This record gives sequence, structure tokens and C-alpha cells, in this order.
Amino acid sequence: MIPERYRQMLPPQWYENKVAEYHFEGAATAVDAFHAEREDVLRQFHPWSATWGLDVWDWIYFGQKQLLGVEERRKNIRQKHWAYLGFTPGVLRAIGYSSSAFKQVRMVEDFEKKVIRYVYPVEDRFDTKNAVQAVEKIRPVHCNGVAFEPVSLERVELRDVLVVGIKEYHKVSEFRVGMTPIKRYEEVVR
Repeated sequence: MIPERYRQMLPPQWYENKVAEYHFEGAATAVDAFHAEREDVLRQFHPWSATWGLDVWDWIYFGQKQLLGVEERRKNIRQKHWAYLGFTPGVLRAIGYSSSAFKQVRMVEDFEKKVIRYVYPVEDRFDTKNAVQAVEKIRPVHCNGVAFEPVSLERVELRDVLVVGIKEYHKVSEFRVGMTPIKRYEEVVR
């Protein structure tokens, strides 16, 4: 029987063709090998996923091969790439996102203190060194630097007794001698 992935492209009269079945079964390993090789080459076109293509990216960004590990080379290429893009919120978010292990980081611009603040969960392994180095390479003069704010994801619930007083006063035309100014007084306690 012809594999399902090839059936989608064939007319129905081919489904019972024995010769086509032998052909597709025999060609499956070559097609799969070509697909895997194509995917590997496509990964080399992006520096964040390149392995053997990192030498070309090193030459593009630095003019020579870096003598570091694969992850360190990728970090340096990212920092150089962000330096070309400039000091924009999108680039600052990308820096925080790449420095976070859980990818749950928020970038907050603190305009009063002129600081870029990264807010991330306490459990996250946030690479502060990478974030500081990347921001420092693109930081303009008016920005004072980077701050980090690890936050706990636990919620603290506070409960208290709430007393609300409702007072309703008489209208001026309703007043008589000896009458109190308050018509109704209710308290709601929760």
C-alpha cells in the first residue's frame, strides 16, 4: 500500500498500483534523507540555529572565526546583530527573551529613572551578564542602564473586615421640629 504522505498527491486509481507502491517504498529513504539535508541547510541560514554554518556568520559579523563554544558564539552574534538594529523596544524585548530560560520575561521602560527593567519569575534562570552586555553595547547616553526585578508567581490574598456606612439625609422641605437630620443609616460588614 502506498504511504499516506504520497497518497495526498496521487489520483485514487494509483492507490492499488503495485509498481507505484514498490517505487514509493524504495524511494522513501532517499526522500527522507534529502528532506533532512534540506532542513539542515535551511537551519544554517539563521545564526540562532546554525551549527556548521556559524563559521560564515562569524566571518560576516567579526571578520574571523571565534574560538568559543557554539552557544557563546551565538550569543556574541546576537549581541552584534542587536547593536546594528539600535536601541528600540523590540530589540530590548528580544534581549530579555534570549536571556531567559523560561521565556517569561517582560521588559519595562522606567522613564523616571531612565532604566530598562527586566521583570522575570524568581524560578527562571535569567542570564543577567548576557542581558547587561547586550544592552550596554547599544545603550545611548540618556539611558542609565539595566535593572532586574525577579518576582514571585505566588499570589498573596489579604482578607479584612470591610465596613461601609450608608447615610441618607432628609430634604430641607421635610424638616420638622425635633427631627434628626439622618433619615436612614446602614452598615454592611463583609
